[in-house]
This record gives sequence, structure tokens and C-alpha cells, in this order.
Amino acid sequence: MDKRFSSIIFDWDGTLAMTLHLWLAGYRHELKKLDCNLSDQIIADDFFYEHDKAAVKYPAVDFGPFNERVRTHVLSHVQQLQTYPGAHEMLEKLERHDIKLSLVSSSSRSLLKEGLERTGLGQFFQTIVAGDDVMRHKPDPEPFNQAVEVAGFSKDTTLILGDSHNDIVAAKAAGIASCLFLPEENELFYDFEKLRSTNPDYCIEDLNHFAEVLLS
Repeated sequence: MDKRFSSIIFDWDGTLAMTLHLWLAGYRHELKKLDCNLSDQIIADDFFYEHDKAAVKYPAVDFGPFNERVRTHVLSHVQQLQTYPGAHEMLEKLERHDIKLSLVSSSSRSLLKEGLERTGLGQFFQTIVAGDDVMRHKPDPEPFNQAVEVAGFSKDTTLILGDSHNDIVAAKAAGIASCLFLPEENELFYDFEKLRSTNPDYCIEDLNHFAEVLLS
């Protein structure tokens, strides 16, 4: 990896925090209350991304109130949120080497604040851009552009680490180098080959090695 990077913008959901798994638990909980016992894979495939198709496939589900109940469940179980292996150690190492760190998330600031407090990761970030801080979400580049502007980063020396198609597309649109995170824990939620087809500048599978590779 290029040594020129002096600042990193991290995605939150699915990159540092295992919030995808928390949402999965919320969907599972609410579906069981509707006597709809689906496998985790089906829930991930049908409920996470293409909401319009889910509404057609599951006409008995009133998705407005249902989604709000799922969100409430997630908010009330933030204390169960875990980080990906090596996240804290990786951020500490980057900080020790004077790498400037910023965080961008599509999650609301209230949910993000609780997650950062629960995991103890908030201390590492120079700036934080939450979902309700911007008008347009990823794959629009606005969140990354705002993070760069507020933090005073140079795009030429910044790297974005994210786990999704939207992260890589938004990074490219912003003119910032990207690194795709493909941990085994996320295989349930993504088609990794499709993610690789977004052509990020780098790919990693393990946060334990991210700082090591970045600084080597």
C-alpha cells in the first residue's frame, strides 16, 4: 500500500462496527413476532437492500411500522454492539504514527454516538460526519467531501476504508483513493465478487493487518 497516505476516512457500519449483525438481530426479532421464521441469509438477502422488492415479496408485512420497530430494537441493543477484530488496536497504531483519522457513517448521529461510546472508538477521530449531517448519502460523494473539508485533509494523501459498493463509488466520485474491507464476518451480507468489481485501489480482509500494511 502507498506510504503517501497521511489521513484515513473510515466507514462505520460493517467496517469498524458490526452494526450489520445488530440490524440482522433486529430483523430476526421482529419477523419472529410475525411468525415469520426466516434464515439469516434470507433476511440479509431480502430485507437489507432492496426494500421495494421486499414489500412485494412479503405483502403481509406493514413495512413502515415494521422498520421503525426494527430500528427501535437496534437502538435498545447498542450495548451488544461489537467491533471487528483488531479495530481498537489498529486505530491506536495509526494514531501513534500521526495518521489523521476521520469517520463517516450513514447512521444517525444519535445511533453513532451511542455506538462510539459503547465501543470506546470515538476518541480516535478528528472529525465525524453522520447521516443527518449531509443532504445526500453515499454513493453520493458529499459525506466524504465534507469530511475532507472539515478535517482539512488533502485528497491526494487520504485513503477511504469501507465495506460496501456505496463506499467505493462515493470515494471514486470524490477523487479519493479507496480500500475495500472484505472480512469473513460480512460474507452473509455481500457478494464479494461484485464488491471487487467496483475496482477499489486496495482490498484487505483483516483489520489486524491494515495498519501494518499501510505503514510498511
